[in-house]
Amino acid sequence: MGRPKKKNSNPEYAMLELMKRAMTLYQEPFDDRVDRKSTLPSVRFVSEQMNTSLLRTRKLLISAGYYSTSISRRVSSLFGSGKSIEEIMKETGLGRASVYSYIPYFGLAFNLDETTVNADRHKLFRRRKKAVLELNKHVGTEFEEEYLWNAIREFEDYPFKTAKGLGYRYKIKVGKDGSQNEELIFDRKTKSITKATILLAYRKALDIQRSEGRVTGPKKLGVFGASYLYPMFLRFGIITAVRSSDDD
Repeated sequence: MGRPKKKNSNPEYAMLELMKRAMTLYQEPFDDRVDRKSTLPSVRFVSEQMNTSLLRTRKLLISAGYYSTSISRRVSSLFGSGKSIEEIMKETGLGRASVYSYIPYFGLAFNLDETTVNADRHKLFRRRKKAVLELNKHVGTEFEEEYLWNAIREFEDYPFKTAKGLGYRYKIKVGKDGSQNEELIFDRKTKSITKATILLAYRKALDIQRSEGRVTGPKKLGVFGASYLYPMFLRFGIITAVRSSDDD
């Protein structure tokens, strides 16, 4: 009788498979700056299905770019700046295990098979997140219009909701030659909204945000299609609907 075949041990592959399973079970990325359907699975549900700890499940989702909260971003920022685990524990009040659970596995998320549906969602999520960050970085500069329109492109077909809770999506109008026009078509509206109108609403929104500390509703924008543009500006992070405590 021959020797039993040696098992093919590949820890990196096994970790990637765990990450992909966590993504599949979690279904959609979570970012505490964005609404997520309450009917979607929780981290605890995923950990129970995978028969692993809550902390490890969270670490897998963070590594995949599928989980982001204010504390996870803070830990990531502190760790990236060179802080030790002990220093992060002191600054955040977290225990050692919790700190480790917020630090991603390095070099794994970027090697995921991007032909899968979940990987495509992950890629789109990262692109949209980057577009929002870049827009906010360039507000008030000569390039802000370019970054605003880039964010609008990336969020095409995103499920927005009006202030009254009505769901809608938009498409960028395409000309007969196949090129994209600078107009948006909304699935709840027959008329398109031009780039000129969008820019007018954008500038009004920024002016109100700076002077009043918030933009309380779409009527404040005073333009055609304001009920659709207002949630977009909120999602892009360039305005807020609630006055911050610092402004009180």
